[in-house]
Amino acid sequence: MDRILIDTMHLASLLIEKDKDGPYLQLARAIKNQKIIGVVSVVTLTELIKNLGEENRQKITELTYTNLVFINVTQKIASHAGDLRLKYDIPTIDSLIAATGIVENTKHVLTFDKRHFEKLKNLIKIISLEKALDMSKQ
Repeated sequence: MDRILIDTMHLASLLIEKDKDGPYLQLARAIKNQKIIGVVSVVTLTELIKNLGEENRQKITELTYTNLVFINVTQKIASHAGDLRLKYDIPTIDSLIAATGIVENTKHVLTFDKRHFEKLKNLIKIISLEKALDMSKQ
């Protein structure tokens, strides 16, 4: 089964999508039905709370009770993030998110942040939502 690192803005879109047949709810169903494994860094919770605000805190908390796999920042992840930050000059939060995927042997990242993650293309490959949904059907 494919493992996909899911970046903050895609999780935010999943939380606020209203269309019951929309692509983000399709992604949520694929994760729930174990067609793919959604990997998330715990630092993503920080960004979600900041970006979506207090009014969405309950939804954000409920994410932690889904089939998403939340990964804590370990010493290995933090050290790898420091290396990424130093070598590629990407922001600390993105370094931690990317390092989580890399250390957890996740080959793909679902992100809109091409500016930062494109620098890491030899370590983790950016995919689109459409590609993630295709992977869930294999």
